[in-house]
Amino acid sequence: MQLIHSSVGVLLPLTVMLFLDKGPGVCGTFVPGRCQCPASMPRTPQRPLDFTVLPRNAHCHTAEIMVKLRGHDRLLCLSPSGKQGKRLIRCWRRVSREGRDRRQCLRTPKNPKNRHNPKNRRRQTRRQKERRQ
Repeated sequence: MQLIHSSVGVLLPLTVMLFLDKGPGVCGTFVPGRCQCPASMPRTPQRPLDFTVLPRNAHCHTAEIMVKLRGHDRLLCLSPSGKQGKRLIRCWRRVSREGRDRRQCLRTPKNPKNRHNPKNRRRQTRRQKERRQ
Protein backbone atom coordinates (compact mmCIF):
# COMPACT_ATOMS: atom_id res chain seq x y z
CA MET A 1 0.00 0.00 0.00
CA GLN A 2 2.82 2.32 0.82
CA LEU A 3 4.36 1.60 -2.61
CA ILE A 4 1.19 2.70 -4.39
CA HIS A 5 1.05 5.96 -2.44
CA SER A 6 4.68 6.75 -3.21
CA SER A 7 4.28 5.94 -6.92
CA VAL A 8 1.14 8.11 -7.12
CA GLY A 9 3.03 10.87 -5.35
CA VAL A 10 5.73 10.74 -8.06
CA LEU A 11 3.60 10.07 -11.16
CA LEU A 12 0.91 12.64 -10.45
CA PRO A 13 3.25 15.68 -10.52
CA LEU A 14 4.98 14.31 -13.63
CA THR A 15 1.72 13.96 -15.57
CA VAL A 16 0.60 17.43 -14.49
CA MET A 17 3.92 18.87 -15.69
CA LEU A 18 3.56 17.11 -19.05
CA PHE A 19 0.12 18.62 -19.65
CA LEU A 20 1.08 22.12 -18.50
CA ASP A 21 4.51 22.38 -20.06
CA LYS A 22 4.21 22.99 -23.79
CA GLY A 23 7.53 23.46 -25.47
CA PRO A 24 8.26 25.60 -28.53
CA GLY A 25 7.90 22.59 -30.84
CA VAL A 26 4.25 21.97 -30.07
CA CYS A 27 2.09 22.26 -33.20
CA GLY A 28 -0.78 23.94 -31.33
CA THR A 29 1.21 27.16 -30.87
CA PHE A 30 -0.50 30.26 -32.29
CA VAL A 31 1.60 32.24 -34.73
CA PRO A 32 0.03 35.53 -35.78
CA GLY A 33 -0.16 36.19 -39.51
CA ARG A 34 0.97 39.36 -41.21
CA CYS A 35 -0.28 41.71 -43.83
CA GLN A 36 1.12 40.97 -47.27
CA CYS A 37 1.62 44.70 -47.86
CA PRO A 38 3.71 46.18 -45.03
CA ALA A 39 4.28 49.36 -47.07
CA SER A 40 2.13 50.75 -49.85
CA MET A 41 2.15 53.63 -52.29
CA PRO A 42 -0.65 56.22 -52.42
CA ARG A 43 -1.08 55.89 -56.20
CA THR A 44 0.48 54.08 -59.13
CA PRO A 45 2.68 55.92 -61.62
CA GLN A 46 0.87 54.31 -64.56
CA ARG A 47 -2.39 52.55 -65.26
CA PRO A 48 -2.39 49.03 -63.74
CA LEU A 49 -2.74 45.93 -65.91
CA ASP A 50 -4.37 43.81 -63.21
CA PHE A 51 -5.11 43.97 -59.50
CA THR A 52 -6.09 41.81 -56.54
CA VAL A 53 -7.97 42.94 -53.45
CA LEU A 54 -7.53 41.06 -50.20
CA PRO A 55 -10.29 42.08 -47.77
CA ARG A 56 -9.71 42.66 -44.07
CA ASN A 57 -9.20 39.51 -42.03
CA ALA A 58 -7.92 38.36 -38.65
CA HIS A 59 -4.30 38.71 -39.77
CA CYS A 60 -4.51 42.18 -41.29
CA HIS A 61 -6.78 44.99 -40.12
CA THR A 62 -6.92 46.81 -43.48
CA ALA A 63 -7.87 45.75 -46.97
CA GLU A 64 -4.88 45.19 -49.23
CA ILE A 65 -4.66 46.05 -52.92
CA MET A 66 -1.92 44.40 -54.97
CA VAL A 67 -1.41 45.87 -58.43
CA LYS A 68 0.41 44.50 -61.48
CA LEU A 69 2.08 47.23 -63.57
CA ARG A 70 3.58 47.05 -67.02
CA GLY A 71 7.30 46.29 -66.83
CA HIS A 72 7.21 44.99 -63.23
CA ASP A 73 7.53 41.29 -62.49
CA ARG A 74 6.12 41.44 -58.98
CA LEU A 75 2.93 42.87 -57.52
CA LEU A 76 3.08 46.33 -55.96
CA CYS A 77 0.94 47.40 -53.02
CA LEU A 78 -1.48 50.28 -53.36
CA SER A 79 -2.79 52.16 -50.34
CA PRO A 80 -6.50 51.53 -49.69
CA SER A 81 -6.86 54.99 -48.13
CA GLY A 82 -5.78 56.87 -51.28
CA LYS A 83 -8.13 58.12 -54.01
CA GLN A 84 -7.10 55.43 -56.50
CA GLY A 85 -7.30 52.68 -53.86
CA LYS A 86 -10.77 53.72 -52.71
CA ARG A 87 -12.00 53.78 -56.30
CA LEU A 88 -10.61 50.27 -56.97
CA ILE A 89 -12.11 48.83 -53.76
CA ARG A 90 -15.52 50.38 -54.46
CA CYS A 91 -15.52 49.06 -58.03
CA TRP A 92 -14.21 45.64 -56.91
CA ARG A 93 -17.07 45.27 -54.42
CA ARG A 94 -19.65 46.23 -57.05
CA VAL A 95 -18.18 43.96 -59.72
CA SER A 96 -17.81 40.95 -57.40
CA ARG A 97 -21.40 41.39 -56.19
CA GLU A 98 -22.68 41.47 -59.78
CA GLY A 99 -20.37 38.67 -60.98
CA ARG A 100 -18.55 40.68 -63.67
CA ASP A 101 -14.88 40.83 -64.64
CA ARG A 102 -12.71 42.83 -62.21
CA ARG A 103 -10.57 44.24 -65.03
CA GLN A 104 -13.53 46.46 -65.83
CA CYS A 105 -12.42 48.53 -62.81
CA LEU A 106 -9.11 49.37 -64.55
CA ARG A 107 -10.76 51.25 -67.39
CA THR A 108 -10.55 54.98 -66.96
CA PRO A 109 -13.89 56.77 -66.80
CA LYS A 110 -14.72 59.18 -69.62
CA ASN A 111 -14.38 62.73 -68.44
CA PRO A 112 -16.61 65.20 -70.32
CA LYS A 113 -14.38 68.09 -69.27
CA ASN A 114 -11.25 66.51 -70.74
CA ARG A 115 -9.41 69.25 -72.65
CA HIS A 116 -7.54 66.76 -74.81
CA ASN A 117 -10.73 65.45 -76.39
CA PRO A 118 -11.19 67.23 -79.77
CA LYS A 119 -14.99 67.33 -79.39
CA ASN A 120 -14.65 69.17 -76.10
CA ARG A 121 -12.22 71.62 -77.67
CA ARG A 122 -14.76 72.50 -80.33
CA ARG A 123 -17.44 73.04 -77.71
CA GLN A 124 -15.14 75.25 -75.69
CA THR A 125 -14.22 77.37 -78.69
CA ARG A 126 -17.88 77.68 -79.69
CA ARG A 127 -18.76 78.80 -76.16
CA GLN A 128 -15.88 81.23 -76.13
CA LYS A 129 -17.09 82.71 -79.44
CA GLU A 130 -20.59 83.10 -78.04
CA ARG A 131 -19.25 84.90 -74.98
CA ARG A 132 -17.21 87.29 -77.08
CA GLN A 133 -20.19 88.41 -79.15
